[in-house]
Amino acid sequence: MTGGARWPVIAALVGSFLGLTASQASSQSTPTNQLPHLDEATAAREQKAREVTPHQRSTIERALFKLEDDLLLERVLDPPRGIYLRVGSMGEGSGFALGPALRYNTPRFDFKASAAASTKTYFSGDVALRFPGTVGQDNYFKSEGPYLELRGRRRSFPQEDFFGLGPDSQLSNRSDFALYDTLGRVTGGYDRGRLQTGIGLGYLDASIGAGTDARMPSSTEIFTIDEMPGVSDRGGFLVIEPFVEYTSIDPAIGDHSGGRYRLSVAEYRDQKHDRYSFRRWEADLRQYLTFVKDTRTIAIRAWTSSATPEAGNEVPFYLQPTLGGGRTLRGYRTFRFRDRSALLLQGEYRWRINQFVQGALFYDTGAVGPTLDDLGAFERSSGVGLRAGGRTGSAFRIEMAFGGREGNRLLVRFDDAF
Repeated sequence: MTGGARWPVIAALVGSFLGLTASQASSQSTPTNQLPHLDEATAAREQKAREVTPHQRSTIERALFKLEDDLLLERVLDPPRGIYLRVGSMGEGSGFALGPALRYNTPRFDFKASAAASTKTYFSGDVALRFPGTVGQDNYFKSEGPYLELRGRRRSFPQEDFFGLGPDSQLSNRSDFALYDTLGRVTGGYDRGRLQTGIGLGYLDASIGAGTDARMPSSTEIFTIDEMPGVSDRGGFLVIEPFVEYTSIDPAIGDHSGGRYRLSVAEYRDQKHDRYSFRRWEADLRQYLTFVKDTRTIAIRAWTSSATPEAGNEVPFYLQPTLGGGRTLRGYRTFRFRDRSALLLQGEYRWRINQFVQGALFYDTGAVGPTLDDLGAFERSSGVGLRAGGRTGSAFRIEMAFGGREGNRLLVRFDDAF
């Protein structure tokens, strides 16, 4: 093709291209309902897509996401270092507790100290020092290998409920006593991934006084010394406790998948009266099964404990296993059942409502008795609840328990059920 013949061809191609481009532009500017080559369903989808507006979060949603994304709750309530607030975590029946706390973590050692007082005039102070340390408070930063922990604790619990010993204790005998104790403990152990084992050596000093709750009589007024072993003697115990724990829970998602299994055997040697030496063992088994993209969880727990006195000795009533309250038999009052042996079975179905709120259906059953072979009638309760929290677990939960033979109960707690 000669140069003169080439130019008309090039001009025709350019003109054709420009015409096609103009035609496309014209078709794109034509309203959807006028496009002849689109069917009605396609036109409707395109029209709907143009009308969709981005989701606007409500004020509450923005506040919750701000708390979660900026870790504000963790900074105030559970930071890896520094001063923070201790909320709750004092024990069953203590009322709402609040106080200052300090944590300092380094690879060489961890130091923790806290103190809190509650609305029922309870007080608890704790201090702990662990070698080696970590660089954070969760399991991802725990040092593996041998460790040593020193701990001290002082408690003043002036309104502990007591209904009598055994499965046949009566609600009408509800009373209270005051418990004052001091514990010093040294624990040496070995931490290897999912397995932790060790032995604790400590000294427990405990005494009992008259309860201070004006709504009921003091336990020391309506029960005899025989009905409350150890009530009149100040206790001094050398405590030796070996333990082993295995956990397969992923610390990144908390108690959502896997299990935690702990077994301990504690020897209490009476150092003051030679009347209250005993051995107590405890097994706590927990399993969590997730499904539906980790939005549903089946949580199962089996807990049992039994205390056996030496020949001619007794188990102090305040060191015997109990059932009842916000973490065991939720349909019954705190410490409703107390004896030397106890067995508890719990199950929960949990579902995630949103990133911060979780619903739960639960069922508890358990019994107490002198020995595990002589357990009394199994008590039962069930219920429904809501839990609010973030990465570190439930910061708040409210539950309604039904089925207990002593009426329904509303529970408000600042911790996890299990």
